[in-house]
Amino acid sequence: MLFLKSYIFLFISYLILFFLTKKLNFLQSKHFSKHQKLIGSESVPQIGGLIFFIFIVINFSYFNYYLILFSFFILALGIFSDLNYLASPNKRLLLQCLIILIFLYFFDYRINDLRIHQFEHIFSSVYFKYIFTAFCILILINGSNFIDGSNGLSLGYFFLVLLIVQILKIDNSIFIENNIILICLIGISFLFILNFFNYLYLGDSGAYLLSFVIGNILIYLHNNNSNISPYFIALLLWYPAFENFFSIIRKKLNKISPIDPDTNHLHQLIFKFLLKKNKALNNYSNQITSLIIILYNVVIFGVSINFITKTNFMILLIIFNVLIYLVVYFYLLKKLIK
Repeated sequence: MLFLKSYIFLFISYLILFFLTKKLNFLQSKHFSKHQKLIGSESVPQIGGLIFFIFIVINFSYFNYYLILFSFFILALGIFSDLNYLASPNKRLLLQCLIILIFLYFFDYRINDLRIHQFEHIFSSVYFKYIFTAFCILILINGSNFIDGSNGLSLGYFFLVLLIVQILKIDNSIFIENNIILICLIGISFLFILNFFNYLYLGDSGAYLLSFVIGNILIYLHNNNSNISPYFIALLLWYPAFENFFSIIRKKLNKISPIDPDTNHLHQLIFKFLLKKNKALNNYSNQITSLIIILYNVVIFGVSINFITKTNFMILLIIFNVLIYLVVYFYLLKKLIK
């Protein structure tokens, strides 16, 4: 019944926002491509973030009030970015940092343990914990925005992350107070279907909001389940985080500003490779790219689910993922250059 009521509400919200934003020419995507002919429109509304936020507000009893309030600020920041009112990456990054640090301070919210003996002295400082937690959320937010270029990739990835958490909750391997995970799964699954088939985009607003909410839920989860290795949480978020980190390294090596956009992310290389191999995939390469990356992580998370307390194993899995990423990345880059 909760699922049915939620889907009806989400569908009505989508219809209202779809026609309203189209009539006002508000939050309409300006990035045109051939696969958009699937809906017979020259633009796609970037309303995923608005729908998800409205859904959170309606289900406010499952969420912390501070989280809802600061989610609004993150959403607003993303909307200004989508509307190109905040075109400067430096200003966006500064405002993201400011919002996150204020949120962490008022919520008294931080990562408390890394389980690495060498860092114990540094991590004893509460201020360092706030800064480190803010840094992690910033990496996640911007990494999630990077991977949002393929239909269903960001939404599908975060749906998978929360599905793993929900399975662990059902199995009594973790404790979380209410149905916040289930509520988020319902909202994300609805948006995933529409995004996968090109009926809406997340935009910066949706990518920022989704990663901010889920990142904070996972930190809360770890702080209230001390038996779970913090590197299990890191594993769940490894892909968008490493996408951002690797992008910074690439740009530094190429003497490009780390905050400037580029078109050499892993999902973009896979997309180009698929097009090069088979032109018949032209209308579906975007979605196939997303499925390839999501299915890979299904395998990795499936392996990890039985070892959530084993820090050494989690670290090995993260290193394995990074190596696979780099091997695939440079293989595709080499093929595309040829």
